[in-house]
Amino acid sequence: MPPSLLFYISGHGFGHARRTTQLIRAISTLRPDTAILIRTAAPARVFEPIPADRIEHSLIDSGMVEASPLAIDRAKTLDRLQQFISDCDSIVASESATADRIRPKMIVADIPFLAGDVAHRIGVPCVGVSNFTWDWIYSDIFSGEPRYEPIHRRITQSYELFSTILQLPCGEVCPAIPSKIPIPLIAPQSERTRSDILKQIALPESDHRPRILFSTRGSDAAGTLIAAARQSPDYLFISTLSDETDCPTNVHRVRLTPSLDFSDLVRISDVVVSKLGYGIVAECIASRVRLAWPRRSGFAEDAITERELPQFVPMIEIALKQYESGNWRETLKALLERPIPQSTAPVNGAEVAARWISDRI
Repeated sequence: MPPSLLFYISGHGFGHARRTTQLIRAISTLRPDTAILIRTAAPARVFEPIPADRIEHSLIDSGMVEASPLAIDRAKTLDRLQQFISDCDSIVASESATADRIRPKMIVADIPFLAGDVAHRIGVPCVGVSNFTWDWIYSDIFSGEPRYEPIHRRITQSYELFSTILQLPCGEVCPAIPSKIPIPLIAPQSERTRSDILKQIALPESDHRPRILFSTRGSDAAGTLIAAARQSPDYLFISTLSDETDCPTNVHRVRLTPSLDFSDLVRISDVVVSKLGYGIVAECIASRVRLAWPRRSGFAEDAITERELPQFVPMIEIALKQYESGNWRETLKALLERPIPQSTAPVNGAEVAARWISDRI
């Protein structure tokens, strides 16, 4: 019987899906006979080109409740987490029945803590792949909150059931996980030429305006982009927003497809404007593209990213009021004047993790 893997992936954040997709593609190259199933609350479309029938809905993770794309709703996050903890036993029982049906050789988690309980219940190893675990994120948000103390103990008990974590840079992981193996960044990177990508998205190579890739979601994202484009008419803004609002002529909208990946858009850009998430920073490092970012609250890993990664890619913060008003011009101008550092970071984490996993199934 060919080996099988069960992935439990957090439904919070595009980055988890992007690096999972890279990892699965690398595993499939090494072990094409391996059957892989993903269980997650994230929509199947964010895992493309992995077939949708390989992705099943699961509520194995509590994640975060966002007040906005740049802020966590602390109270609602804690309320949801507390309810999730009270439901843990039934969730583990249900997921264990599903996992037992699949009979995986290993469970891979990024990074739901209950994956450890499921793996323990069915008698297989659980391996984490992440730059953080939820106990570290939640402890930063809920410091001094009495209601969180028993939750923290429960989360730690689950992570203790992991066998190993393949630890990505820029974050911290639960001390209770028995084994921690550092690996390089997992960063999707386009292998296509800029000419080919520009042709596909109908942009002429003769257009030498600085290309600014806008990569922020939220109900007010379109308005922010429009304001920025109007204030910087000599820049070309690229966006994947599906909003139908009329935009200035220097906004070029693009629809992602199986033949056009987000990493293709990063490759042809001069600057990416996005939150300071692990995934987008890793992609900017891989493609050597500058990053402008608005500060967000409730994300503990941002402080490490802000401190450690500018050695590999030029990064400038856009003050929140300036970001919201679209007043980016001076920030973008200053960022474009910064040279790309000579230092590079290894971005072959998917291949390293895939080899480690493949050797053990």
